Amino acid sequence: MTTSTGTETGAESLAGVLLAADEPFAHRACPHLAPPRDPSPVRRVRTPAGDQAWLVTGHAEVRELLRDERIGRSHPDPGNRARYAGNPGYDQVTSDQHQVADALHQGLRDALKPQFAARRMQQMRPGVEAVAAELIDQLVAAGPPADLHADFSAPLVLTAIADVLGAPEAERARCVEVMSRGVAGEVAPLLGYVGELSAAKRANPDDSLISRLCATGAPDEQIGQIAMVLQFAGFGATVKQIDYGLLLLARHEADRELLRREPTRLVWAMEEMLRVAGSLSLPRYARADIEIAGETIRADDLVLLDLTLANLDGRSFDEPSRFDIGRAPNRHLTFGHGVWTCLGAPLARMLLTTAFGAILDRLPGLRPTLDAELATGDGAALSGGLPERIDVSW
Repeated sequence: MTTSTGTETGAESLAGVLLAADEPFAHRACPHLAPPRDPSPVRRVRTPAGDQAWLVTGHAEVRELLRDERIGRSHPDPGNRARYAGNPGYDQVTSDQHQVADALHQGLRDALKPQFAARRMQQMRPGVEAVAAELIDQLVAAGPPADLHADFSAPLVLTAIADVLGAPEAERARCVEVMSRGVAGEVAPLLGYVGELSAAKRANPDDSLISRLCATGAPDEQIGQIAMVLQFAGFGATVKQIDYGLLLLARHEADRELLRREPTRLVWAMEEMLRVAGSLSLPRYARADIEIAGETIRADDLVLLDLTLANLDGRSFDEPSRFDIGRAPNRHLTFGHGVWTCLGAPLARMLLTTAFGAILDRLPGLRPTLDAELATGDGAALSGGLPERIDVSW
């Protein structure tokens, strides 16, 4: 049995764990997804912020902790907690200083569920399809090469999030702009805009997310925090999944042609793309001592639930390094599990199928002009391993 005092100095770098494997891996578009040399499902690591944490990579162990009420987002001393990223915006979202996560699980989550229900996604889909078509029109008009990330994936997702928040169509461009600044770490403009939007929704309620939050009596500060969570979780993960999924299709020509002939298979293919696309480690804190996989996680320790490596666990997936668009069942953890299942998963799935379908229909020959190289260093673990610019041609 190993115990932790929280001051251990021998833990290896989180980036080192994710980048350690040097054996070939099927998905060279994102080679940091190769399983690490150390197969331990629970181990001590040093985060990009330089703090000590537990990294949980086993599929069964991650599922177990996602169901464990002794794991949460709050810390009794937020100012002295171990940090994951060292990014001001990201740390503010994950600090839970204002009990955003607790509030979501104590009533606000139920208030927000209709915003991501199947009926709402059906209502949103035509608008998202129109945006995707417009973006592709712009790509075609400008001609190759283009930046897949900046010219297609990012504006598609940000526009959808602006719609969810309830930004009026006339202000959609402004909302997208302040969210883009928020992604870069400028939190104040987004919080200021959300405050303006909240005041407008209180005066003229509608069925938007911000309006629903206002109806619960949530203060502007809390609404702003929730908007930041949606921005970081919805933007960062979904854009990367679109980028990575399209790169995967470019590298698997037979799968791409099959999906063009039989588009109904796209739903299953999307789930496999989600499994291998990778996700940020979920930062959580132990509320009590927890015994798991021969280790003892102490109360208040930072725990990183790595959904990426859990999705590559050979104990739960046959040939986990093989990209298989017909894989079934596919119990990936990309959207979490249990009470920690991502509320925005239906939105992400709708965006992914729309993006993939539009590209396959209009630009089936889309391909990167150069192989997407993995960004190295601690930043790779935070960015998910894909560069912010992806030049493509067709």
